[in-house]
Amino acid sequence: MASHPQIFVAIASYTDPELPRTLRDAIETASAPDSLRFGICWQRDPKAPVPLEDFRRDPRFRFVDTTIAASQGGPWARNIAQSLWRGEPYTLQIDSHMKLEPDWDARLIEMLEALPSEKPVLSMNAPLFWYDEDGVPQRRTEMGVPTTKVSGWSASDHWAPWFDFGAPNVKKPGRTRFVNGNFAFSRGIWNVEVPQDPGQYYWGEELNVTIRSYTWGYDFFLPTEVVAWHMQHNDGPPRRHWEQGEDVVERRNREAFARLEQLLSSYESPLPGPYGFGRVRTLRDYEIFSGFDFRAKRAHPDAFSGANPDPVTIRSPSDWESCVTFEEYQAGAGV
Repeated sequence: MASHPQIFVAIASYTDPELPRTLRDAIETASAPDSLRFGICWQRDPKAPVPLEDFRRDPRFRFVDTTIAASQGGPWARNIAQSLWRGEPYTLQIDSHMKLEPDWDARLIEMLEALPSEKPVLSMNAPLFWYDEDGVPQRRTEMGVPTTKVSGWSASDHWAPWFDFGAPNVKKPGRTRFVNGNFAFSRGIWNVEVPQDPGQYYWGEELNVTIRSYTWGYDFFLPTEVVAWHMQHNDGPPRRHWEQGEDVVERRNREAFARLEQLLSSYESPLPGPYGFGRVRTLRDYEIFSGFDFRAKRAHPDAFSGANPDPVTIRSPSDWESCVTFEEYQAGAGV
């Protein structure tokens, strides 16, 4: 255990045919594959079977099986995957269509333990790769380790910000404002302290996890090098829960946006239960760190550009005066 600490890999997969290749890649590229443990929420389509028998026979893999008809969306499935954690000291959350670099496990542990934080999270919007016509993986290396910027934040999206790739990170260690859903590495207890809110849906999921993690005392950093890549879907996006139909998607979005709004408005009365704030920091602390003013619906330009907090965004009262709406930022205010 001392030389090869276990890593719990949580994956939610919606009838994704790429899942077997992702799992094999994670094992084959790890420096200590026997120390990996996987928790997978598999949402299967009976009409489109995916071969997972070899993994089911492997004691490193834990499955919760459901169907696409019973699925309630990504955060719901991520919550189930997290529930399969069994005390492993580290945890990695990724998507089911990823590619990992050699020795990713040892490199991530080394990066995490070198950070100036008792409760660090390494996270990024993983850069892209794709398979060419010969099946050879091609990587978007020019993306570097991408920072995360806010590419949309408005009433039309119910104030659930859109995240996008920012410029390559140049700071070491580089702080980031957000926990990105497709790549997050931390200590295993994160699965218990900050379980995914199954009432979230898609838009707003990452902000929800980010704020709750921060109030639990977690600090967010970008990896110092790329160890994971997210598939660029050149032939169209993978199947997702919103194929269930507009009525289902509208209902789930309505519920999720209401939960996010309740969370963001709970300055004085934090939500009780496992999906509310932690008790280490406050929502206001996160606003100072990130540069968001959720009440005024304004943010510091650095949040829109993706510039690193250093170590926080709001360092003086005058920094609040620099905050703008997203529309003002687009028009050039504060740039």
